Amino acid sequence: MTYIAFSMYSHKLSAKILCKKFRHCAPMIKTKDKFILYQFVERNHVAKIELSQRDLRILAKHGWEFIQYNAKFAPQHAKDVKTMSLTCVQFTKRVYGIKNIFIQRPDDLYKYAKKKKKTPKRAFFYIATE
Repeated sequence: MTYIAFSMYSHKLSAKILCKKFRHCAPMIKTKDKFILYQFVERNHVAKIELSQRDLRILAKHGWEFIQYNAKFAPQHAKDVKTMSLTCVQFTKRVYGIKNIFIQRPDDLYKYAKKKKKTPKRAFFYIATE
């Protein structure tokens, strides 16, 4: 299962100015018992973060939202595209193979992913129970 994680908070000034609701996004996959979040930090640097179900509930309480996005995603593919991306949105689009040029902000990616896959508002509950 693959997901896209969206956050309302960012330490970057440009995200605070340009983005409305969501200010950061990251691709996420589910392994057998854990979730792996590929956090875009800066150009040529992607952090691989392992999360448990409890961690997802904590993140959801702090303003993160998770949308299931069914696409081909290979963990090694995240390592290949990290050198070409300048923003978290570009990184997420390249990982999932989204080629829409009008998606430039996390809000745009959120709307696009919502249209592709209808998920409940409390998606973290469904993620934790799968």
